Amino acid sequence: MKTAACTCFVLLALGATDASAAAEMKVGYVDMARAFRELDDSKVAQAELKKNFDGKQKKLDAMQVDLQKKQKDFETRSGMMKAEVKQQKQQELQREIVQLQQTYMKLQEELGKEQGALIKKISDKMRRVVERVGDRDGFDVILEIGDTVLYYKKHQDITDQVIREYNREYGKK
Repeated sequence: MKTAACTCFVLLALGATDASAAAEMKVGYVDMARAFRELDDSKVAQAELKKNFDGKQKKLDAMQVDLQKKQKDFETRSGMMKAEVKQQKQQELQREIVQLQQTYMKLQEELGKEQGALIKKISDKMRRVVERVGDRDGFDVILEIGDTVLYYKKHQDITDQVIREYNREYGKK
């Protein structure tokens, strides 16, 4: 139902209200998910994100090991501590646990923002490439293969062409 509505909308938007106009329409499809996986920029961005993530994960791991050591030390010595000292040490450990959780959340947020910025940058370039291929090759419509496109003729899939064009223009130089 959703596919039919989408197709009808596209046809109406292009003024193709009769069958002959629809038959003359040139439609292409791009698998954006596959394109993103195969683009040179995406591979470089993924490596960059992984390197950044690994560095931040090391920092978190070191903080966690330090906290575990302090907890173990506290458990070992807590039986010999006065009640007020014991309570103070417990509060310090709790603050460090909260700090570790906040650091984790902050790093996750930073990574999410970095990933979003990289995806947007690549998406903008990809859109320009798709428009250029569409104009050059005379497509009336280029749709993204996804949830709304359940079937398409394989010869209308221009994903490989878009990947080649993108990598030629924006890839490794």
